[in-house]
Amino acid sequence: MKKLRNKFETKIYSQLKRAKIKFDYESIRVPYILARFYLPDFILETPLGKVYVETKGHLRREDKAKLIAVKKQHPEIDLRLLFYAPNKMNSKWAVKNGFRYAFGDIPPEWIKGL
Repeated sequence: MKKLRNKFETKIYSQLKRAKIKFDYESIRVPYILARFYLPDFILETPLGKVYVETKGHLRREDKAKLIAVKKQHPEIDLRLLFYAPNKMNSKWAVKNGFRYAFGDIPPEWIKGL
């Protein structure tokens, strides 16, 4: 048996056992998508197409989830991250999730669309 999360779930588990009804506890994952909008900080009109630049001083958990969702649901968008200052954790996260990134200023190659 999986460990129950709290007293209320334990109470309901016991009720269902006493009722001798077949049931499962947290046995499946149901995906869902929340309808939200992403508002890019800057959209560069380059000779090679649009480059979306998201500037971040602090990369919070909710920012990470949003950026991953946007990237996954809109692979046609060239979304890049510009961090305020060098940060190893942000760099590792960006690489792991396939984001191009820079620190401080927009690199000249981004302005060219490269």
